[in-house]
Amino acid sequence: MPPHQIVSDEQRLSKLSKNLNEAIADVDLPLQYVFSNHLVLAGAGHVENSVLAILAEYCRQHSNIPIKRYVAKTVSRNNSLNCEKIKSISDDFDTSWWPEIINSTGQNVRDSIDSLKTLRDQIAHGKMNGTGITVVSQYCSDARIFVRKYSEIVLGP
Repeated sequence: MPPHQIVSDEQRLSKLSKNLNEAIADVDLPLQYVFSNHLVLAGAGHVENSVLAILAEYCRQHSNIPIKRYVAKTVSRNNSLNCEKIKSISDDFDTSWWPEIINSTGQNVRDSIDSLKTLRDQIAHGKMNGTGITVVSQYCSDARIFVRKYSEIVLGP
């Protein structure tokens, strides 16, 4: 079971996605992109916060306080996470984790993580991306799947 913080964040993300999808039909196209961008940032943030929380919980279970503090500080410096960065961070802990992620998630799920990161970076740099809310909602749904699998692999079922 993932840490409580992740479950709470998942619920918030699901509710946000649902609310934005319901409201989108009643707004003009420029505002639809604002909604989509907001959901991108929430989805990318969910991945980043979850990876940090999972690794912090792993350290809480398997290491002493100085190591836990060091890892939390070091891992938190990694933002705008895509699969390559998550693999790199994970490999610093245990090189068997990433192959398990590959085996337990589809390519589309991992592509969604990478897409959220790419879109997040575009938004952060003021670029228009034109990705609609339906596509972003799917990315966020896939992000929840990825985070659950990552948590299961790192922390156990």
